Amino acid sequence: MTNQKLVVVGAGPIGLETGLQAALAGYDVTVLERGRAGEAVQSWGHVRLFTPFHMNSSVAGRSAVGAETIPIGDKLLTGNEYVDRYLQPLSQSTPLAGRIREHHEVLAVSRQDIGKSDLIGKPERGMRAFQILVRNDQREEIITADVMIDCTGFISQHRWIGNGGIPAPGERQFLSAGNYRIPSVETEGLAGKAILVVGSGFSAATSVCVLDEIRQQNPRTQIYWFTRHREGQPMQPVESDPLAERGRLTSKANALVEDGRIQWIPGASINRISGTGNRMRVEHHVNDVRKELEVDRIIANPGYRPNPVPFEELQIHRCYATEGPIKLAAHLLGDSSGDCLTQQVAGVDLLKNPEPGFYILGAASYGRDSRFLMQNGIQQAADLIASLGGESA
Repeated sequence: MTNQKLVVVGAGPIGLETGLQAALAGYDVTVLERGRAGEAVQSWGHVRLFTPFHMNSSVAGRSAVGAETIPIGDKLLTGNEYVDRYLQPLSQSTPLAGRIREHHEVLAVSRQDIGKSDLIGKPERGMRAFQILVRNDQREEIITADVMIDCTGFISQHRWIGNGGIPAPGERQFLSAGNYRIPSVETEGLAGKAILVVGSGFSAATSVCVLDEIRQQNPRTQIYWFTRHREGQPMQPVESDPLAERGRLTSKANALVEDGRIQWIPGASINRISGTGNRMRVEHHVNDVRKELEVDRIIANPGYRPNPVPFEELQIHRCYATEGPIKLAAHLLGDSSGDCLTQQVAGVDLLKNPEPGFYILGAASYGRDSRFLMQNGIQQAADLIASLGGESA
């Protein structure tokens, strides 16, 4: 039985999986979560996953939860179903009982008695414990760890919709956190309004399809869709897509544009957002032609990026393009596959950082690369914990 203290940041799918694997391997595990376990998934809880349940869970996790709770392996769950039937029971399972500290936000991390620029490349740096500044109900405390794993996930920090990826003038003023989430048919204030969706990925396509359901109930609803790419269809279909739900969403979003129910504006770049009474004026350009669009609501789905701020005092080598750890980022950038299903999970060596004993797993390890699958993060967790030398599960 190892007596090493291992701290996981984030109690989402990969954080819980990592904590479980570490607990089974005999580590003294603590999982720190700024909200509640699975809360990030609940922020898109009405959305149905593309991948079946067996791809979003592990043998160890299903065993810990128990057969009476877990869904059928090939079932497609919504985010809320996934939390209720797997993540919450997993967080309360015997291996993780008492190990998860909810409402504990990690503010900053360093090594005890040394700074970021000390002991560069020397093994002595790994002999100093991590010190982690945590806030809980406005009270701050320091906890320590021998091994630290960042599993903060893929919605820790949204990207911006302004030209070139920076905030458009007015974006901070007129858009709040709710504007960056996928709406539901119950979202208030959308029926009969003019709505702009901004984004080129599956989140934006999901928003467009949800808004069309609202439009069917109230035909006065107008829907506009800005994407960065200029040619072809809004969504590029995967040939003979093995994920039926993903294929259905792709086909539906494209059909809405083809039928004229959604006004697709490809290649749009947003220059400014301003107010016009109760509406917003979106100044943008397409092919160097400046235009304006007045809408009542903006749904911004530009994607997410890691939040490196709490870890800035550690020696982490991040990719200058994706912000993921450099070794894994280089591997992913060298993979020309456009489909997340065709990727092979990278080895443990690609998860290592210059900072001894610090690892980034899950969506945060992919940075801005959108090809992450939960099954990849689950495999990362199993491989990493096995490689650390704890007691075998």
